[in-house]
Amino acid sequence: ILNLYKSIGMIPRAEHVLICKKTTTEEEIECLLLRALLCTRQFEKDSAQASLYCLVWPEKLAKKTQAKVVKLLQRMLLQHSELQRMKQYLFAVVSSNMGNDVTGVLRLFQLECTFDESIYSFDVEEELYTKQLSSFLHDKSNRKPFIQLYASNNIGMGKTWKIQEDIEKYQKECKIENICVRLNSSAIDWKWTVNTFWQYHPCKFDQNLEENVDNIRKKKHQTASSEDTLVIYHLDISSCVNRDINDFLFQLLYLQHIDTDCSSFHVNPNMAFFIEIPSQFDSLKGNAKDILYTLFPNLIFPQSL
Repeated sequence: ILNLYKSIGMIPRAEHVLICKKTTTEEEIECLLLRALLCTRQFEKDSAQASLYCLVWPEKLAKKTQAKVVKLLQRMLLQHSELQRMKQYLFAVVSSNMGNDVTGVLRLFQLECTFDESIYSFDVEEELYTKQLSSFLHDKSNRKPFIQLYASNNIGMGKTWKIQEDIEKYQKECKIENICVRLNSSAIDWKWTVNTFWQYHPCKFDQNLEENVDNIRKKKHQTASSEDTLVIYHLDISSCVNRDINDFLFQLLYLQHIDTDCSSFHVNPNMAFFIEIPSQFDSLKGNAKDILYTLFPNLIFPQSL
């Protein structure tokens, strides 16, 4: 997916990419298609390059939803009248299983793509993140988010201790909120995870309204401004995760936005992610670079240990 966007020099945003889950609805996919078609018309007026929109892993959709999406594609894209009327647009379906109904109806448009990353001068990672921790800590005017990986070849090397030691050291220099997010299951609890990301915020939703308002007023005076407060997330990835963790990491680190049924989270420039990588995996063969491929692009994020 990243290579598709790198090939046209574009940073993917949450509105451009829909990663399917079993709970994804037909309406969400229709909205993606409408954005692709309507935004193309706007770009034509402005003589600008159209944005690329991607539907990812349609095979994960529920069977009933797949059937509805097939009808949707036939109505919006594949009817002869629509094909004649439409201008050029950029829409891609990325699938690891060509046997599903959605990719079946689009088989005529199938392309086998190979990418030579060495020819791309556009680095998405460099556009999204700063390489220097000192810049993240002290450069308010040009601040970007920061990622640092903590990995070791052997078990029990003290990655958790090292992360906490580093955070405590940086807290002596800056106002920093430290939040640990444990990804310790093969199935991601999206709602719980998003709520955990929001722990730095004074607003809490687990109390009655009156108590909530009082707490916000108190914390408003105690909390430094958002520009002065940094948030460091310790992402503790367990050895029991599966490859689906890459979908979560892609949304968090590249789209910088996560949506659930009832809440959402967006990455801001004052946020850093210290990611603890397991030395081995319970049910997967291979090393971390093969399994957690989202974390190891060509432009490697800074590493410790």
